[in-house]
Amino acid sequence: MDAEAVGAPRRRVTNGAYYAAGIAFLALAKLKHMLGGYRTPKPLASSETDGCIDYDLKVADALLSQLHRCGGVITGADVLELGPGSDLGLGLYLVDKGAESYTAFDRHDLAAKVPAAFYARFAERLNIAPHFDRVRYVARDDFDLAAALPARSIDVVLSNAAFEHFDDVERTVRQLADVVRPGGRIVAVIDLQTHSRWIRDKDPNNIYRYPHWLYRLFYFPGQPNRVRPEQYRACFERHGWRDVSIFASTRFDSHGRDVHADFRDCAWLDARSIVLCATRQ
Repeated sequence: MDAEAVGAPRRRVTNGAYYAAGIAFLALAKLKHMLGGYRTPKPLASSETDGCIDYDLKVADALLSQLHRCGGVITGADVLELGPGSDLGLGLYLVDKGAESYTAFDRHDLAAKVPAAFYARFAERLNIAPHFDRVRYVARDDFDLAAALPARSIDVVLSNAAFEHFDDVERTVRQLADVVRPGGRIVAVIDLQTHSRWIRDKDPNNIYRYPHWLYRLFYFPGQPNRVRPEQYRACFERHGWRDVSIFASTRFDSHGRDVHADFRDCAWLDARSIVLCATRQ
């Protein structure tokens, strides 16, 4: 008997256990949202000022590196960030790096609650003068980009771990095509894995174990949408974007992990996250 056959019973037990645990985490995530709404976009508490600043700088540098990789530049650019999270530190950093302006757009009004002391510390850490006159923050429950921004007013779109939370990716990409100037760039880091903190480390593909009807029973605004990389590519190409490139930024060993039949033929099942780059036609 080969090793594959010997290990099959153990894999069945493991997959069954993760399936059951995932249901519990889905229920817990919905309950937490019902009780407290969406409050934790970062893996840090907002009171951890220096930790949050370090996180902002790490995200900013990673996004700028990918922008440079796909031929975009930040100097002189009108920048839009989708899903800025709990503060606008990234925007201040980009303006200091040469961006003409920075607009943060979100569904959840989280950044409005940041104390002035955070930005004072941010400016102190970076030895910069915070240019708030070139930073704009817009939060809308309807997430209507076309209503919030003028047509063809953006050169660069950046997004870190936000697209997977959009309820209507098709609408968002269509509206992006309206507000981005021809030749504009997008760099989006998209987190494909389950988001509950314990199980994402143990079973990154847990959210793909369930049929659509069961997963939707636990729906709440911002629940990971399970849109796959090939679907993102097709969506951007449909709505006026060219040179769409996608690569896995982090991977894991997916061997022996079950997913529902709806996802078994999908590519990138070993990707924890991807980076998508594209150019507006």
